[in-house]
Amino acid sequence: MRKQIASFFLIAAVVVWGIWCGGQYFNEARIIPKKLSNPPESVAAYNAVPMDGELPFFFPGNPLIFLVSFAALIAAWRWARRSRKWLVLSTIIGFGVCLALILYLAPLIWSIDRGLDTLSAAEVITRADAWKFGNRIRLIVEMFGFVCSIIALRVWSAESGITVETDG
Repeated sequence: MRKQIASFFLIAAVVVWGIWCGGQYFNEARIIPKKLSNPPESVAAYNAVPMDGELPFFFPGNPLIFLVSFAALIAAWRWARRSRKWLVLSTIIGFGVCLALILYLAPLIWSIDRGLDTLSAAEVITRADAWKFGNRIRLIVEMFGFVCSIIALRVWSAESGITVETDG
């Protein structure tokens, strides 16, 4: 039974990482170019768009990449040998990404959104450039975390005797 629980958390980690990275890629490819194309004017225009029915994605989703990876690490640890390094890497990356968002990126983007009336245009541009750079680094690190979760699942399933169905 415990192997099935570990299998569930490993699969859940891959799914959560995949959804998270897909959302972050969409954000980088479609949202950020509109919002930060010409700060501070583009930020003000973007913030003026009504967001009726908008659901939160970033703050509920971000901790999940760490929590589910950590649960997979704990649940699979007993049978994991070769997959431990991938489980640990995925968990550490999830934790680091959460910290980067909470301690740096979220406060920085909020300072841009909330400071349009008080910050100089030059300061808004500087902060927007810093946020875009940090967000791109985060996206690259997250993609690596996603790959680590996939490798962890494949290696763990091979060493634990659990079959993971894949097409192709």
